[in-house]
Parts: sequence; structure tokens; C-alpha cells
Amino acid sequence: MKFVFCEGRDDIAVITGVAGSIGLNDLRIERFLGKDNLRNFLRDVQTRSEFAQNKVTAVGIIRDADDDGNAAFQSVRDALLANGFKAPDQSGGFAVNGIKIGVLIVGPKNGKGMVEDLCLSSVGNRPEFPCVEDYFRCIAEKSDRKNFSSKARIRVWMASHSDHEYYVGKAAAEGYWPWDSPAFDSMKEFLRQL
Repeated sequence: MKFVFCEGRDDIAVITGVAGSIGLNDLRIERFLGKDNLRNFLRDVQTRSEFAQNKVTAVGIIRDADDDGNAAFQSVRDALLANGFKAPDQSGGFAVNGIKIGVLIVGPKNGKGMVEDLCLSSVGNRPEFPCVEDYFRCIAEKSDRKNFSSKARIRVWMASHSDHEYYVGKAAAEGYWPWDSPAFDSMKEFLRQL
């Protein structure tokens, strides 16, 4: 039995889409309800029957880099070690001690970013995509707001394709992200190695 633990629902939808695109349909993908809850989640997960009965062969943890991929990796590593798991030495790496443990930090912008940035990268070459940046440039010129999140960019791009539900998970479930994009290659490789 192989588990992938991630931050939230949108992450589950993206990981499910990526895994399905490469024929990995046997992964159990669950959320740990935010980066600050990982340590407690890992403590509690060990009490499950699958773990107690040694049925788990691999665990992958996928987390957003946010502003600092190194700090995000260290946070996951610390949570693993605090709960008696072996931990890899780098993002994308694995450690084995009974259970294979892998950690992937999603940071497509030079070690920064989140799953939304990964999805945006996958459609960045589409002809309509420059319009997203044009929109934000216009807003910045005509208002006091200058910084816009990747989540905001997702909503604007999605608004050009659908009239409802503008979040990354819904877009994943509806097939908007091109899973064959090189933007998802590192996640595919990580999931294959589990």
C-alpha cells in the first residue's frame, strides 16, 4: 500500500490527475490539512491499522515551497524525524527503513511557489495566457494593488474558460491542466519512484 500525503483538496486533485496520466491508480492520496499540521498528522497516521500491520510500503509527502523551498523541505524532514520516520536528504529524494519515504517540495519558481504555479506553468504557452498578465498589469496601473498571488492568476485564467468554480482542484478534476506538460515531469518521476 502506497500513500501520498499533501496539504489540501486542490493538491489532491492535481496529484490524482498527474498520477492517473501515468497509470498510477493505486496510490492513496490524502491531505494533512495544511503545512502546520504535518507533524501531528504523521503522529496520528501511525496508529492506523495499515501502518500497525506493516501493510504500507511507501509514503510520499508533497508540499508547496511557498517562499522558501529549503525551509519547506526542512519542515517536512523535521516532522518525519520527530515521528520516528526516516527522512531523505533532499526534495525529490527517498529514504528507506522498512517504509520508503519520499519528499517532494513543489516550487517551480526557483525553489519558490506552489501547486498553482505548477499548473500555471503547464498552460503558460497557450496563446491566451499573456492576457492574464495584461489583466494584472492593468489593475496594478489603475489601483493601489501591485502584487497578485498565483491563486488570483488561476482564477483569472479559469474565468477565460469557465463561468464557475475558479479553483485549481476543480480545474484539475475537469481536465483543464495538460498532464503531458513538462511542468509536471518532476511530480511524475517522484510518483513513479514511490
